[in-house]
Amino acid sequence: MGTSQQARIDESDKPLRSRHPLAGCDQQTLIHLQNDWGMSEPLIFGPRLGSDAICLRADLTMGSALANLRAILVSNASMLAMLADNSAEGDPARHVANVVKESLREGMGMLGVVERGVDDAFSN
Repeated sequence: MGTSQQARIDESDKPLRSRHPLAGCDQQTLIHLQNDWGMSEPLIFGPRLGSDAICLRADLTMGSALANLRAILVSNASMLAMLADNSAEGDPARHVANVVKESLREGMGMLGVVERGVDDAFSN
């Protein structure tokens, strides 16, 4: 992990969106992080292989991670809206979909706050 810390220090003069927070992590560390962060569910689905695998990469930047997170949240909110719109009026799934969609909308707002903070961190 010392290498990862060194990579962060080396990028301290870069804007936050251009930094590589996982730089220096070896494959074992990336897999450990995936498990810790809930990206892998081996007990439920078994190991994921090939193009279906979700993998962290050491070359990801903060900017690409933020953009990807925003796209995922927007996509999920859209799918939930479609589910709610196509559910019967009394269907409990409709209520759940609407509640989760509203929660995602709040999450997108909080992500906007984080993005603004990331952009402003070195502009002063």
